[in-house]
Amino acid sequence: MRTETVHTLILGAGPSGLAAGYTLARAGCAPVLLEKDKIPGGLMRSIHRGDFVVDVGRKELYNRLEKVDRFWNTLLGPDYRAYPHRGGILYQGTLIDMTPAFQGPRRGMPLGMFMNCGFDFLWARLKPGQPVPRTVQEYFYQKRGQSLTRIFSQAFQEKLTGKKWAEIPMPEGVESSEDGSFFTAVSAIIQRSFSKKEVNTFEGIWKHPARGTGQICDMVAGGMTQAGGRFQFEGGVKAMTATNGKVTTVVAEAGGETITYKPEHVISSVPLELLIALLLNPEKEAPGKSTAAALPKRTVVLAYLFLNEAPRFPHAWLQVTCPNTRIGRITNYSAFDGDMVPKGKTCLCCEYYCFGPDPLLDLDAKAIGTMTLADCAKSGLVDPSQCFDQLVLKLPGADASQNRDNWMQASRLRQMEELARFTNLYCVNRTELDIATLAGLEAAEAIVAGNRTEFDQRMDPSKIGIRSESKAFSFDLPAGVGR
Repeated sequence: MRTETVHTLILGAGPSGLAAGYTLARAGCAPVLLEKDKIPGGLMRSIHRGDFVVDVGRKELYNRLEKVDRFWNTLLGPDYRAYPHRGGILYQGTLIDMTPAFQGPRRGMPLGMFMNCGFDFLWARLKPGQPVPRTVQEYFYQKRGQSLTRIFSQAFQEKLTGKKWAEIPMPEGVESSEDGSFFTAVSAIIQRSFSKKEVNTFEGIWKHPARGTGQICDMVAGGMTQAGGRFQFEGGVKAMTATNGKVTTVVAEAGGETITYKPEHVISSVPLELLIALLLNPEKEAPGKSTAAALPKRTVVLAYLFLNEAPRFPHAWLQVTCPNTRIGRITNYSAFDGDMVPKGKTCLCCEYYCFGPDPLLDLDAKAIGTMTLADCAKSGLVDPSQCFDQLVLKLPGADASQNRDNWMQASRLRQMEELARFTNLYCVNRTELDIATLAGLEAAEAIVAGNRTEFDQRMDPSKIGIRSESKAFSFDLPAGVGR
């Protein structure tokens, strides 16, 4: 066992930890970055497979946060490339564009499907004597019609959250007409049918590193070490102590030894639940079992297909609303206008969302790969004879939703408030890459400036104004319904 005094100890080498370490090192603060894996990057790293260099699942970067966009541009220069952000929907073998920007109001829907959605929507809105909806499914069937709901959202959202809409009760007082009159609803659907704007996202310039998001990680990690920072890989936190509102020690197992760090500052990207268990309820969690507080309830499984054929669809990603497959989302890395995939070849990443002891997790990689290839072939996305390689990753605790709204839940805000009492602790765990990067940059700058209040104000979840205010014709859950 040894003891080490450090200026700043950073827990986790994901996008937030790396951004913080890079900024502190360049300011002369010599941070130590503790990372449980053997390499930096977390879920922002790249996967190298022969001539392919791809991301871990779907990763999207764009210019909604000026400070982060400037940071990435400075690092990558011309390798930070704009691309057409084209998302699609896969429903029972039919590809539908998320916006009319590419194929007009029908978005690629066959005429019969398009007309059926229109008639179904009108009937749902005009049908007399409808009862107050009892479930989320009834709510949307009354609000949007069954066809639109099923084609554009339902099965994907149920896969993503692990909750069937037919089993989610509606709170009292919410009625199917809460979004306004019939004419308001019709106006909204017409607006969305002809608008070129992206669905429920910030309207900006979408960019991607030429060689995948790991290209950012590599450059930041290299810059940090060159400026005097260092990594401690294969390290896990076992215990933490605090005195007078400050974290005083962090005990870690790293490289086969026990290290007691005495940090002046701590920047943490570990789950808030684990920090609370370590700092506020240490008697309930033995040091040797501290990770039990963060046992994942969700596991994301990624199945990669590598093919000797050009991609069969132009979309960067597809939301799979078809209920006949477990696949929730498909990323097509060839559509990012970079060098991740060799020309004339394809790499697709298919995502599965598992909750608790899911039978899918008991399957081996070969079985999952075979199932994935078969489902993609049924939808006409691939020729199975052209698949020459597969890769399956199981990611316990990963958050596939990438939703800032998760940080607006009352329980999450209470956790952040509890941890805010520790004046030298900066919690930078966030779900979206640009917000996580921003949190790391802001934490490091606050430490250099000696102004913790600045970090708290700038990273207040309610004050990061980056979401579109337009809710027209959306499938957002009504207020009061748990996610």
